[in-house]
Amino acid sequence: MQESQLSDGLALQAKTFLQKTTFFSGWTDEEISEIMQHTQFTEFEDGSVIFTPEENGSRVYLLLNGTVEVLSPDKRTVLAEFVAGELFGEIALLTGQPHDAFAIAKGQTRLLEFPKDGQPLETVFYDHPRILAHIFQSLLIFTSQRTRAANMLIKENSPVVRELRNQVYSDKLSGLFNRTYLEEAFSEFCKEPFALIMMKPDNFKQINDTFGHEVGDSALIFIAGYLKKKFSESSILARYEGNEFAVLTHRHADREAARTFAEEIKTELETLDISHLLKGEKFFLSMSFGVVLFPEHGKEYTDIVTKCSGMPLTGRQRGGSMILFPEDL
Repeated sequence: MQESQLSDGLALQAKTFLQKTTFFSGWTDEEISEIMQHTQFTEFEDGSVIFTPEENGSRVYLLLNGTVEVLSPDKRTVLAEFVAGELFGEIALLTGQPHDAFAIAKGQTRLLEFPKDGQPLETVFYDHPRILAHIFQSLLIFTSQRTRAANMLIKENSPVVRELRNQVYSDKLSGLFNRTYLEEAFSEFCKEPFALIMMKPDNFKQINDTFGHEVGDSALIFIAGYLKKKFSESSILARYEGNEFAVLTHRHADREAARTFAEEIKTELETLDISHLLKGEKFFLSMSFGVVLFPEHGKEYTDIVTKCSGMPLTGRQRGGSMILFPEDL
């Protein structure tokens, strides 16, 4: 980093540059001249750090040329990229909070920094309250415009939101929904009666112990793929945890329909040929199920899901290949 005095030519260029920015739009020539007196010109080499997380956000930066990347605290994710003519750092200045990211120069980069030396705005413009008020007004307007622009990018069905949902709600191994989604979608499902069916292989440990955990993961992926074809889109299919799967369904919401449906799934899973995963060795799953009905067996998430999740294990302890309801416990 190298701080320099602005030459007359560069000062004129910088002043013209300021007047064209959104932030200083509408400012008078006199006001811009006052701002220039409290602005410093800084040059950064490629890879130089402009600010770091936890560093006091005491100024805004106007990029004259070059590129600046804003990186997450672990430096693994690019959060934003700024090019010539853009301004950044305004939120930390407005809130008085430290930065929460790194800003790194990409290539030879020249910045105008305001106010210079990181002096508090209130101190710099103590004798110019009108300019100070104008600065804070511009900060608020600029920040709100940037926020609106971000909101326009992040629409409900935008690729960004879809990817975020996928990261939060998808089980990475099976591609099914995960436990988090099951919990958050629960209230939506409670608008109508439903059955929660949870299933778990009684003898899955044998696969892991005999063939290894990688083969066990392959078996889980295969089971998940089968179940995905089995259930309609109106149902929620999730990998709850480990080798336990769950399905929420409105179509089989009474006891008789739920038991019949569970019996059907159980029969098909227990006759599923997974020998191709086990080096050709014949192996058949033994499955135990738990079935809980809403609202018959409870109305809260813990009443329904937590209660149901332990039932397949109880089935295994009782000999395996069982379907249990709460009243069977």
